[in-house]
Amino acid sequence: MTASNFKNLKHKISASLSCANPINIKHDFEKLEKSDIDVYHIDLCDGVFAPTFLLNSAVIKALRPLTKRRMDIHIYGHHPSYYLEELKMSGADSVIVQVETRGEDYIDTVHEIRKLDMVPGIGILPTSDVPGNMKDVLPLVSIVVANTVGPAYAGQTFSPKGLENMREIVDFAAELDLMIEIIADGGVSKETLPYLLESGANNFVLGTSSLFFDTQFKKNVSAFRDNINEIIISKQYGQLIKTE
Repeated sequence: MTASNFKNLKHKISASLSCANPINIKHDFEKLEKSDIDVYHIDLCDGVFAPTFLLNSAVIKALRPLTKRRMDIHIYGHHPSYYLEELKMSGADSVIVQVETRGEDYIDTVHEIRKLDMVPGIGILPTSDVPGNMKDVLPLVSIVVANTVGPAYAGQTFSPKGLENMREIVDFAAELDLMIEIIADGGVSKETLPYLLESGANNFVLGTSSLFFDTQFKKNVSAFRDNINEIIISKQYGQLIKTE
């Protein structure tokens, strides 16, 4: 399998629930359920790794009965294992931990996630280099989140370093013959989409940068999926792939 084969994976659209209306998140959630999204992406922050607090397991538990769609929980925290049992009970499908986490080895946490029958994933910030042991880690996970902005805060400047990390991880996965979901998180928009596709992303977290969370969720999801398809079949996308 080559890096360009990643374009053959089904491209998914994730909704960042951290960007939903915090006063009436159920209202936004019900609108999202009528759209064509594939995944709900939920950030949990410990206030230290990411100096903010967003959603929590109680919100996940309340929303779980309202959908059959996948719920990805992305932990920006230095002790991610603290939350795993509670997330399992809340109905999380997958848990993503950052390679930069301190206080415990993120690989040990990946093993704990697997033991709890949840899908493990890892994330990497654009301020970080891909760890030297990435080839050992990739066979253990199904998801890699390549952040293209810093953690948790919406509206940050898009970082090309996130694309470099994404391409490196895609190349490793191709070398190992692994079909891994590569999630682009942060700064995803119509303008950045060609570069994300070129770099191997096949799941796109929509939030503030994509102007996703206004009043027309269904229309916005459909338009973004059209953008993906147009780029994939266009000569521009072919040229981008060839330059890798």
